[in-house]
Amino acid sequence: MLHEGDSRPLGPNSRLPQSEGRWLTWSVVLPALVLVAAIAVQGLHVFREVHKSVPPHLARALPANIPGWSSRDLPLGSNDFLSGEAEKVLNYDEFVYREFTRGGTRFQVYVAYWAAGKMPTRMVASHTPDRCWTENGWHCLSMKFKQPESLGSLPLQPAEWRLFEPPSGGQPTYVLYWHLVEGHIYNYGNRFNSVPDPFLWWKDAVQQALLGSREQYFMRITSDGPIEDLWGDPGFDEVVSSLAGLGLAAKPGP
Repeated sequence: MLHEGDSRPLGPNSRLPQSEGRWLTWSVVLPALVLVAAIAVQGLHVFREVHKSVPPHLARALPANIPGWSSRDLPLGSNDFLSGEAEKVLNYDEFVYREFTRGGTRFQVYVAYWAAGKMPTRMVASHTPDRCWTENGWHCLSMKFKQPESLGSLPLQPAEWRLFEPPSGGQPTYVLYWHLVEGHIYNYGNRFNSVPDPFLWWKDAVQQALLGSREQYFMRITSDGPIEDLWGDPGFDEVVSSLAGLGLAAKPGP
């Protein structure tokens, strides 16, 4: 580290200025103290979080029949065992995974929902394609962060954009995904999220202890071709409109 008026880097035996050392210490200690205090409060019976069960709604919200396309519902795993394991890990309240096809074109929509009190934000945030797909051998070929999207004149919350290649190579898959927490987009930062961001992990842990688990949606659209080519198609727009109704529409500014 360089100091004003001194071009020499600090040597191995040098010491940080007292004020700087205090700041570094408290930047580590203070979040830990807040977390411990919040956990203590959360442990009191009156503050224990309660799972606020919500009636199933995803299958009805996402259309099964759209103009010019056929559809089918897909399982989360290739067999019942893997589907059951996925359900245990994700611990969602409900999900819908629907594929739409028209000739040689297809796209899939996956939406999972957690009511308040069901799942910590940091746990849901750890199950993005960035992490889960790469752990299963997929390779990310390209990525874009916080991409602005809109449905006609209706602005949507910014999306994470990815292009993945299957483990054995072949046709790549285009991906858009969103993670909503109480209706607001979760900020993953401008980075590939195969490893959780330490700052966000601590922030989520403190908020979890203070506020409990909040309502969350995870939405993902995948396609064998560029998803940009689908915008404007009446059927695709109807699907996105249903997602907008679930919270994907951008929130008005302050």
